[in-house]
Formats: sequence, C-alpha cells, structure tokens
Amino acid sequence: MNPQFADPSGALNAVAAFARDQIAPRREELISSPDFPADIWNAFAGSGLAALSAPAEFGGLDADYRTLSQAAQILNRYGGVPGMTMTFMAHWLTVKLHIAGDAPDGLKQRLLPELASGDKTIAVAISEPGAGAHPKHLKTTARRDGDEFVVTGEKTYLTNGPIADYFVTLAITGETNGQKKFSALLIPAATEGFEKTAGVKIDFLHPCPHGGIRMQNCRIPATHMIGEEGEAFNRTSLRMRAIEDAAGAGGLVGSMVAVLTDIATVANDEQAGEIGAIATQLQGLSVIAAHLAAMADAAKEDVQPLLELHLGFHQQCRMAATALEALLQATPAADKPETALLCRDIVKTLGIAKGTHAARHAKSGRAILAAARS
Repeated sequence: MNPQFADPSGALNAVAAFARDQIAPRREELISSPDFPADIWNAFAGSGLAALSAPAEFGGLDADYRTLSQAAQILNRYGGVPGMTMTFMAHWLTVKLHIAGDAPDGLKQRLLPELASGDKTIAVAISEPGAGAHPKHLKTTARRDGDEFVVTGEKTYLTNGPIADYFVTLAITGETNGQKKFSALLIPAATEGFEKTAGVKIDFLHPCPHGGIRMQNCRIPATHMIGEEGEAFNRTSLRMRAIEDAAGAGGLVGSMVAVLTDIATVANDEQAGEIGAIATQLQGLSVIAAHLAAMADAAKEDVQPLLELHLGFHQQCRMAATALEALLQATPAADKPETALLCRDIVKTLGIAKGTHAARHAKSGRAILAAARS
C-alpha cells in the first residue's frame, strides 16, 4: 500500500487527485460510453486505491464505511461520472463486506492480495432473469456432492460482471418447511461450465459495466462458502443492500454538488437564491450521508435502522434533485452533455426500487397508525 494512504486523509486526498486527473478530463466521454475503459481500471489499480477497503495485513487501509462514503462523494463531486464511482465502490464494498468480512481464512489469504492490488476484481451475483432478487423466485441451485457443490443457474444485472474474475453467488442449498435456504459460494470465472452473458443493459450510469453469468454443473469446493451455509439471504443479500445504500449515500450527494457547480459557472445573479437554497439542502444531505455511513460501521445483524434513515434520506434527495433539474433547465448548463447526462443519472438512480420504497413507507405508516390507535 502506498505510504501516503497510512490514514484516511491521505487516501481521500489521493481519491480527489484521481478524480481530477483521471476522470474529470474525460468526463463527457466516460459518462456517455457503454464500454468500460480498461485504462481507467489500470490507473485505479496503479494508484493503490484498489486496496482502500482491504485489511492492512494485505496492503490495504481497512477503510471503514464512512471513509468509503467520503471517497464516493469526492469521486462524484470532482469527477462527475457516478457510473465510474459505482464500479470502484462495488469493488471496495465486496472486498470489505464479503471477502474480508465473511470468507474463510484460506480464501482470504489467496484472494485479498490480488484484489487489493487491483489485478483481479469481484462481483456479487444475486438477481436472476425475470425474478430480480426476490427469494421466492430465485432458482439457482448448489447441490452438495462430497466436498464440492454443483452449481446450476443464471444470474443477471451484475454490477462489474463483465470485468469480474470472481463471483459471490447466491444459490439454493436446501429447504426447511417449504422455505428455501440460500448460501453464498465464491465462483471463479475460469470454472468449467461457467460463462458470462450480456445480462440486462441499462441506459444510465455509464460506463459502469453490467452483465450476467450462466452456470451449468459448475463444481465448486465447499471451502468456497462465504459465511454460514443456509444463512446467505439475510447475511449476503439483505445486509449487503442496506450497507451498500448507506455507504453509497455520499456519492449521490457528490453527484448533485457536481451538477450545482456546473450550473453556478453559467448562472446569472437572479438565480443566486435558488442556487443557495439547493446548496443548503445538499449540506444537510451530506450530514445525513455521513451519519448513515457511521451507522453502517456500527451495525451488526440488525440493519432496520439503516433502512429507515436511508428511506428518509432518499425522499429528501428526490426533492433536491427535482429542484436541481428545474434550475438546470433554466441555464445554459443544460446544453452541456456531461451535465445533462449527470442529472439524468441522478434522477434515474433515485427511481430505482421505487416500488420497494413505497412498500416500506406503507409499512412504516401502518405501524404509526397502529401505535396511535392503541
């Protein structure tokens, strides 16, 4: 690990330099490209930043979620390409949460050095075609055969799937009283019977690569189990999504600050009030994002408080994004492709899981009604 990363401030300074030097000069190209640029990944690995979330014994900083949230905010604020940040955050979070956190010692010793160096990267494979991540509809199975599991199934919508060398894959390993039991297995892309597929294409968050995988009788050593057998849906899927949202909150704020900065460079004096109003909203959201990341660091098995606060954060972000989008359309900044595409990325990102958020609002409302009536 580069000596300048001996503490979080040195690492965050390096993140800011990377955003300014490697991303910002190519912002318009990157935010509109459907193809992930290999040279950017090579620069990321060469900078030492791939090791940010890895444990110190493997050359990393062992960054906490608050540091990762700050890194995402800085990348988007100064780079202005959230799809690029998504690629790096997926690497950092998977290394920290699934490998450093839940992998057996043998896998840690083998994987963490190459993940920390950026020579390899990793993806999480949960969603399936036509099923999303709903446990009732997931079909991928892992059948025990001696000291191995035989994995068959298909996954899609995998962040970093096209560039990943390893996949933390959710599969059914049993059933209890009619309820599926899921486990997570690490599957190398070089495994016989494994192939990458195009997956589902999305029209935003470029150039973050998304793809799919198909497995036909892939034989995986039982020692590749991540976490406890049968416990992966809660541990690997639900917990990951809560922490991913919490740690990623800073990146969303950084993206909105980048749009506001673009607007400020061309706005007129009459728009100062609107700019100031949005700026103060973003200051408040930045504080909430920092608190969400701190909560993620403190969270153990119960992630419900994270989900609840993130829901409120998300609502406030939607309000800020609506005001930002309206202001953008009233300025010449709307004619800059990189700014227009960044605003599009923000709005579409906030539209993800809209139905899930509505269901959570309703659940919270019903609890409040029940308490008020009791």
